[in-house]
This record gives sequence, structure tokens and C-alpha cells, in this order.
Amino acid sequence: MTSKTITLLMMFVLSNYLVSAQGMRVAPGTSIKVETGTTLDITTGNLILESSAAGDASLIDLGVVEYNNGGQANVQRYRTNVSWHLVSSPITNALSGMFEGDYLQIHSELTNLYTDVASTTYQLVPMKGYSLWSVEASPTTEVFAGTTNTGNQVFSFAKSGAGYNLMGNPYPSAIDWDAVTIPVNLNGSFYLWDPTTGAYKYYLEGAGGGNTTTKYIPSGQGFFTQATGSGTLTLGNSVRTQGTQAFYKETEAQIMLVLKVTGNDITTQTAIRFIGEATPLVDRLFDVPAIISGYPDVPNLYSFAEGREMAINTLPAIQDYEIVPVTFQAGKAGNYTILAAELGSFPAEVPVYLEDVERNYFQDLRANPEYSFDYQAPEAKAFKVHFKDVTGIETPEAGAKLAVNCFLTNDVLHVNFLNNQANNQNATLKVYSITGQQMLSRQLSQTNNEIPFHASQTIYIVNITTNEANFSTKVSNR
Repeated sequence: MTSKTITLLMMFVLSNYLVSAQGMRVAPGTSIKVETGTTLDITTGNLILESSAAGDASLIDLGVVEYNNGGQANVQRYRTNVSWHLVSSPITNALSGMFEGDYLQIHSELTNLYTDVASTTYQLVPMKGYSLWSVEASPTTEVFAGTTNTGNQVFSFAKSGAGYNLMGNPYPSAIDWDAVTIPVNLNGSFYLWDPTTGAYKYYLEGAGGGNTTTKYIPSGQGFFTQATGSGTLTLGNSVRTQGTQAFYKETEAQIMLVLKVTGNDITTQTAIRFIGEATPLVDRLFDVPAIISGYPDVPNLYSFAEGREMAINTLPAIQDYEIVPVTFQAGKAGNYTILAAELGSFPAEVPVYLEDVERNYFQDLRANPEYSFDYQAPEAKAFKVHFKDVTGIETPEAGAKLAVNCFLTNDVLHVNFLNNQANNQNATLKVYSITGQQMLSRQLSQTNNEIPFHASQTIYIVNITTNEANFSTKVSNR
């Protein structure tokens, strides 16, 4: 190949020959792979791996990348402003000074706390993760300049405190967690911090729809794992990949209930699944303990194992665990909704009910998988999932579901019950802003209601409850 500046805009595989260029620019979303036995010779200039909000460029250097005349790799990393990010270095010799003016922090496994890096000459260790906050007023692109990491990389993890170790992807390419050999003292899951929601996403091989992220860890991404003892995790070029996908779903059939909870425009989830080889304890390759971020907007829903909050709780058999307690908690009062998913994975003869313990209310999730409720922060709210018939327990009649026509116009909230359902039921009406602030509370007993309501916002959430039913909807100011 003749010597020239090359811009790559797609996937390229370089194999079995010498490639020379006067610089190479790899566009976001583009992958370049240098096969074993191949040399990529950057004769003049740099190898630039670009990054933007649309994605990252990727390099898998199984062969040799040579730089002549002062060239080097420039691995860009796009990040948003006004939010924390977990980062790691994809080059061998990065220093903390590249983030001068920002806040760079080290995480302690012993205390589960962060400490600021004050020096500008602190060496960023490959495969170690760091927390970063940008003081910039708009999104920025950092540049890791130097020699890219390749080959075996080793991280020593510990269990002196809670066992959470902040690691990092050391390569200028994604890694496939399913291809990683998990050592005996390390849980099989990993956690990614989502700066857009203030919550953690997690992945466990084989957990399918119970996962909230994919098996791929992006280049330069910091991530948490949890140790049960000390040991080392080794990554090699065999775990590197150019592939990404919107969502990874295990095709193996499994019995699992996923409960998605939504509030404050944020959705998180918890999963309860059944596998014969599992135990009721926290199994490192079957379970995912939850990490509660503490951000007030984030709704948290979890079951328990060994007294710990669980994001994925795997139990041995349905018949031995027909009632599973579940807890909800958030930092803001308001209206929240639980949506049941993966119900089709259960045998048809297995009932699935959600119990609101405080209200003594039971809902058949097969008949109606969505349940809305009011919540007063910060107390925990108790639920139970019943994988058995609740005959004999007082439950709403099939026809007792509220049917309501509700709309807002000209500063009047119209609440019209269909089929005279409100008569003698003493319904409670509550209206919330989209941020969860309660705007109105009123008792209703008429079929048709016109309620003065000064609407200063565009969208509100209306929740109506009786002793037997529940109704929730969004109304817009029109």
C-alpha cells in the first residue's frame, strides 16, 4: 500500500502484509484490526481513533503498529459535561495531568469511598478504573496520546471491605465479558455507571432480559466488579472485539420475572429467576447484588438474598419459593409504576401475583402486568410476589378495575368515571408534576367531576385509588 494519509470509515482488517501510511484517522463507529503477522507502519503523523456522541473508533492490534518520525496513537474519548464518568486508560503511559482542571478520583475497595487525585504526574494504571467529573460547560473529547495497550493485562482485586473493585477496559477496543475467564473469587457480573440516569447498569452471562446492559464493555470504560476474596483477573487479546449491539438477550430458555419500575422519567429493574443449580444464597455466577446509587430521582426495586439487595435473584425452584418479598425505595415522593415482563417464561399453570402489602391489594400480573402506586419518601415500601394461587385472599373482582376518562383543559381537570364506578367508593384523586411533586389531593364520590386546576406545566400524572382498584394516567395541558 502506498504511503499516504488514510481516513477509515468502515471496518478494515489488515492481514499478512506491510501497510504504510503518513497518518491514519479512524472515524467513530469504524473498526480496524491488525492481524497477527501484519505490521501497520505509521511513517509520519499519528493514528487517530476518533470518538463522538455517536460512538468510538476501535483498534485491535494483534500484529504490530509502528510509529516513525515522532508519531503515536491518539485515542479520543467523548464524554458529557456535568456528570460523573468511570474511565480507564487505553494507553500505557497516561498521566493524571491530561485531566488538569477536572476532578479525577480513585476508588477505595476498603472504604467504598473516592479520593481526589491532587498530582498532575500520577500514573494512570492500565486496567484500573477512575471516576472523572468535567468542569467544562459543554461535552468534551479527551485524548489519550501514547502507545496503545495490547496483549495480557492483569488486575489484582481485593476483598477488604464490600469487595467492589473499580476496574477498567485497558484496550482501544471493546471487550466481550462472556469471553473473559472469571476467577474463583470474583462474581460473574459487572456494573457500569450511567451518567444520564444516576443509576448502575449490570450484566451477567446467561441472565437474558434480567440484564440492563450488554456483554460488551466499551474502550476506555471503567466498571465495577465485586470480589469475594483476593485474586487476579487477566484479560488478553482473545476477549477483544469490534462488535457492539443494542441489547444482548440470552436465547436459552429460563424461568424469570422482570419487574421494571418507572418514575421521574427513569426506569430501573429487578429480576427473580429460577435455576435448579442455584441456591437461595448469593451465588457469584447466578446472582447480581444491587448497587444503590443514592441519587434521589432513581427508583429502586429489589428482592433480598442473605440480607442483601438483589438486582438479579436466582432461586432453585418455584415450589420452594412461592412468595418472594420485594422492596421499593426512592428519594422523591410521587407516582411510580411497576411493569412485569418475561411472564411468558413461566409455565401456564403458575400464577403470578403482585401484593402491595400496605394496601393489602393483590394484582394478577398475567391479567394486568402494570401497577401504579403513590409513594411517600423516604420510607421503604413493601411488596410481595406470589408464584401461587391467592384464592381465599381478598382480591379485586375482575370487573372492579377503574375505567376513567380523564383530561385537562382550560384550567379544569375532568375526571369522569365510566359505568358509575365512583358511586359509594370514595375514590382518592392525586395529581403530581412530572418531577413527582404532589399538586392536588381530593376525595371523589361523583361519577363526573370538574375540578379547578391551574396548570403551569405541560404534563401531569393523575392517580386515582379506591379500596378495590387503581388508575393512573398522564394528562397534558391543552
